[in-house]
Amino acid sequence: MNRQRLLELDALRGLAALSVVFYHYFFRYDQLYGHAGLSVDWTYYGKFGVQLFFMVSGFVIFWTLNKIERPLDFVASRFSRLYPAYWAAVLFTFSFVYIFGLSGREVSPGHAMSNLLMFHEIFGIPHVDGVYWTLTVELIFYFWIFLIYLTSNLERVEEIFSVVILASVLHSMGVILIPSVLFRALIMDALPLFMAGICFYKLANGYDGAIKTMCALFFSLLSTVAIYSFDHFILFSGFYLVFYMAISGRIKVLALKPLVFLGSISYSLYLLHQNIGYVIINVSYELGFHPLLGICFSLLIVIILSTIFMKYVENPSLRYIRRTYKNNKNIQRLARKMTFHGIRS
Repeated sequence: MNRQRLLELDALRGLAALSVVFYHYFFRYDQLYGHAGLSVDWTYYGKFGVQLFFMVSGFVIFWTLNKIERPLDFVASRFSRLYPAYWAAVLFTFSFVYIFGLSGREVSPGHAMSNLLMFHEIFGIPHVDGVYWTLTVELIFYFWIFLIYLTSNLERVEEIFSVVILASVLHSMGVILIPSVLFRALIMDALPLFMAGICFYKLANGYDGAIKTMCALFFSLLSTVAIYSFDHFILFSGFYLVFYMAISGRIKVLALKPLVFLGSISYSLYLLHQNIGYVIINVSYELGFHPLLGICFSLLIVIILSTIFMKYVENPSLRYIRRTYKNNKNIQRLARKMTFHGIRS
């Protein structure tokens, strides 16, 4: 896998984040507060940028697992990537909404602190920002794929996930009944997208068993007809095609610097855009501005904020945590001990 493909994957991540931003600023805002005479239906499908995120995550996580030497390496890698920027975003968003107000979306300081767990949704705690629900899904996926890694079953990941996806299909068709708690715990609606990312990684890197992986990939796509709908299947088919073209270097335009930059700030942009953007759009309405002007100003502000977060929070904290992890003798001793006791892929 070369650097060009990575740039294109980063760009896909950025486009996915931008599509979600447009969905929230147009379609979702209109549902919540109302846009005055503004056409919003064209942004509805932007919400499915989340599913594209899940595909990218499946690809990247499987790649990470195949680079690490010890289980604790994975924990350090994911923690440094997700938590520092998330903590900063939670505190910033809570403070912003607390100061300026956002009807129906304020939370208590106690709930805001609970949000720092990232899996607070499991306990029924409200989100500081509604987009955080996807992070809980990501963490659950990390848990299951890490468990598969610990039990030395990465080579069987397609079979394991396919069984769960088949159960999800049968549940969606009414053949079997799966309790909602178990459905959520196994992320049975999102798992086809995560598995697709894994399959694309294996195919792009020439893993053995290409036929098995291809079958799993097509099954993950076909399952969306039952789990979602035929319309979603058509949309996701487009995602699969674009994803394949991106990782095989067939969409060179994705490597353009503006798109790659968008990918570099995509995590912070996703974390920061919704409630902060809603507040800014509300203020623009109060000042009598055209809604498009308010949306454009919101987008500009959150891109600037995301760039600041990426430059001064996300990247420095990631480097610091990973450097500390690598250089701390006690941590490295613990990592070696875990590997010595057989906790390895």
